Amino acid sequence: MCGVIGVATEPGHDAFDDVVHGLFQMQHRGQDACGIALSDGHHLRVHKGTGYVREVFHDRPAPEFLGHVACGHVRYPTQGANRLANAQPHLVTLPDGRELAVCSNGDLTNYWTVRGALQAAGTTFLGTNDAELLAKYLAQGITELGLTLPGAVRRLQAEVRGAFSVCLVFDHRLYALRDPYGVRPLAFGADGGRWMVASETTALDISRMDLVDEVRPGELVAFGPDGPLRMPHEDVVAARHGRVHPAHCVFEYVYFSRPDSIANGRRVYDVRKRIGAWLAEDDPVTGDLVVPVPDSSNAVALGYAQASGLPLEFALVRNHYVGRTFISGDQPRRDEGVKMKFNPVRSVLQGKRVILVDDSIVRGTTSRKLVRMVRSAGATEVHLRVGSPVMRHSCYYGIDTPDARELIGNQMAVDDICRHLTADSLRYMTVEGLRGVVGHAESFCMACFDGRYPIPLTEVKVAREAGT
Repeated sequence: MCGVIGVATEPGHDAFDDVVHGLFQMQHRGQDACGIALSDGHHLRVHKGTGYVREVFHDRPAPEFLGHVACGHVRYPTQGANRLANAQPHLVTLPDGRELAVCSNGDLTNYWTVRGALQAAGTTFLGTNDAELLAKYLAQGITELGLTLPGAVRRLQAEVRGAFSVCLVFDHRLYALRDPYGVRPLAFGADGGRWMVASETTALDISRMDLVDEVRPGELVAFGPDGPLRMPHEDVVAARHGRVHPAHCVFEYVYFSRPDSIANGRRVYDVRKRIGAWLAEDDPVTGDLVVPVPDSSNAVALGYAQASGLPLEFALVRNHYVGRTFISGDQPRRDEGVKMKFNPVRSVLQGKRVILVDDSIVRGTTSRKLVRMVRSAGATEVHLRVGSPVMRHSCYYGIDTPDARELIGNQMAVDDICRHLTADSLRYMTVEGLRGVVGHAESFCMACFDGRYPIPLTEVKVAREAGT
């Protein structure tokens, strides 16, 4: 999971601040690295580094780092270790001197097959990142096959499998494209002569952009002086993939997207409240108060509290200077993050039957620590309510869930999970319940819950690079 952004404004204007502000708004989507490619119409410059946006772009990298067309990225690694060679955007210089900068959100299921074919044709790689492969695959189509950029994109969409929402700069123009399934979100907006495309609409909000639309599955959009030129996917894509239904990632609503974002036409906040209301419906347990595990479950807990009539209390205080523990790189970092991230308000919890609401359970280690933390703070009962179904299957489309054998829901029945977590009771959202809450269920990927992978796994990516 990552965050991408692109900005196109009029020549003579500077897009740098809009991109940096947008990346700040999407820092939750990636904490390991970030970068920006910026074009002034003559030169395409890239600056990137490991770390947070505030660390890499605490100031303008150089006086000449100016431009009116840009793309940017915050990185959460799924394909490729956390090192500078895998930071995005990736820049490719064509033989004729033209430059191409690419940043992507998603994961490719046939990465190694496509990479092997490119290497056999003489392409070299600096890292093991999906976006580098996409950039070099596009470059090959343009230089060796004589394709236009739209033609190279259609070739890519037909042959490269997986999830990819992409912002790129080519010939000093901004483009955005999405895989034929539209797994990862990508929206665009405008303010006068400025255009922005981003993984989350909160990036548009901070720059006072009005949301116009989403990049549709399989679509390529070019942003120029006359506004967006929209190019729907052609038969070449359908011929390779067959006629496909959208497969938007439902986990965006559960965890990744900010509650104030709009994804696939739905406000994430509203969806999470409906999840909480569903959890409260016919719940046989009576509690004294509802406590969210902040922050991604706040709206879920609010929906539960409103539907049940119980008071909502923020009895776990989050340290906002600790990053998201789910996307920490390894288990020791996640464990340490939990201890540093949350502190209970004992006076609120003392002697109470607590309905503890969390967004999801992946490995179970965080949930076990939280249940024990709440109980040790004086709660007499801890009933855990989870805003997602049981996670039983790995994701290969951009969420770095571990091998399925590391998923607690893959290894234990719900009653056993409850005992392992030391909770008094445990209730999950169901797959059918989630389908009903989001609506148009046929448009969503729920493979991590139901094992139905919409994009064929031509390669099961268990050979991801680690630690190098």
